[in-house]
Amino acid sequence: MNDPNGLIQWNGRVHLFYQHNPSGGIPGNMAWGHASTTDMWTWEDHPLALEPDPAGPDRDGCFSGCAIVPDGQPHLLYTGVDGLHQLPCLAEAADQNLIRWTRHNSNPVIASPPQGEAVQAFRDHSAWWADSMWYQVVGGGLEDRGGALFLYRSADLRSWHYLGIFAAAADYGLDGEIWECPDVFSIGGTVVVVVSVHDDRPQYAMWMTGQVAGHQFTPRASGRCDSADRYYAPQSLTLADGRRVAFGWLQENIDELAGPDRSRVGVMSLPRELGVDEMGSLRSWPVRELDGARHKTLRTQFINGHGTVDLDLSARSAHATEIRVTPLRSEVTAAAIRLSGRGCEDIEIRVAPDGIRITEGNRVLTTPLPSPRGTDYGAGQVDQVRVYYDSGIVEVYATPAGSAAVICNRRGTYGPIDVDLSTHVAGRSGAASVTAWSCGPSQSAG
Repeated sequence: MNDPNGLIQWNGRVHLFYQHNPSGGIPGNMAWGHASTTDMWTWEDHPLALEPDPAGPDRDGCFSGCAIVPDGQPHLLYTGVDGLHQLPCLAEAADQNLIRWTRHNSNPVIASPPQGEAVQAFRDHSAWWADSMWYQVVGGGLEDRGGALFLYRSADLRSWHYLGIFAAAADYGLDGEIWECPDVFSIGGTVVVVVSVHDDRPQYAMWMTGQVAGHQFTPRASGRCDSADRYYAPQSLTLADGRRVAFGWLQENIDELAGPDRSRVGVMSLPRELGVDEMGSLRSWPVRELDGARHKTLRTQFINGHGTVDLDLSARSAHATEIRVTPLRSEVTAAAIRLSGRGCEDIEIRVAPDGIRITEGNRVLTTPLPSPRGTDYGAGQVDQVRVYYDSGIVEVYATPAGSAAVICNRRGTYGPIDVDLSTHVAGRSGAASVTAWSCGPSQSAG
């Protein structure tokens, strides 16, 4: 499995579609998997939503796209692959549970990439309703301007008019030969554009914030969605209560899996709530529904400067673990959390206001980051750190440092946990509370 697709809240459930090869652990024969939830942490699997049609324009794969709801009826915009052709296709829900879908009989709804542009890639979709019309951007790249988003408009989702380049990497000194998996939305009057940066360097997801004038987006600030390079192709939706929530694909490869884990490759991230801060940076933190996944308190401890928490984390455990470090005094400027390895190398998580650094032994698993482009954070304090550990996957969220998702040893056990706090007050130790929970279905729930 890889890219999350078609996120939609419908009839009280959040539906997550995703790229999926049902017949193997490598990219190929790409279909749309489907799962749904009412609480963001207990998921029900459903049959495949889309599969390649041997006689259709998606005969070689149903690639990434989005969900929209015209006239109260859910639709999917996705990329149909036919040989070298990758073109937008449309499908309509055939039942209220979103299990069955009917393709539009005139697919593809856009017959070719825009004429007159030096297009080197054209795929993946984000669509929205504005000014009584539908708009969509298609991701891709230009030979002379790098990663780019192509803007279209339609009254009926079937006939699309090309409006021009919505944004391009070279125009603003940004990364990427190709911008994949675009996600365009607004938070509090700020336009947010998320793309996945694809070139000959490690791939990553990038956010941009700014405004739209005419038919062009101008970014004012930009940065990485995650401090590591596992989090890719994120897509988000707006919930009924107004929160914007994103899921991302945590990239794995088959070579790093062993034994029974080789039955699958690729996982979804935890759901992240999104917000834009006063400096225009996109911020993320775990959705509050994940508090409901806590079913047992493992430890609660007070730390004064330094402390050791007697807690084991097993890569083979049936449950996940959440660890929360909350400074009790405002002078805490950094925190270091070391997971001592048994049968594997230590994991060290270092958190400061300007970023998260995770190492496994001597290997650095995150990317050193400057302040997001267009912002200046400087020195400050750490407000809270939340670490989730599940089957060798570590996700870290910190305020204001951001987020980081990494994959470490899947066979060993970690523990105990050492916590060190740094302060900006000479001679005074930082203080914090540390709480750990076992997360997942309770034993009474079965």
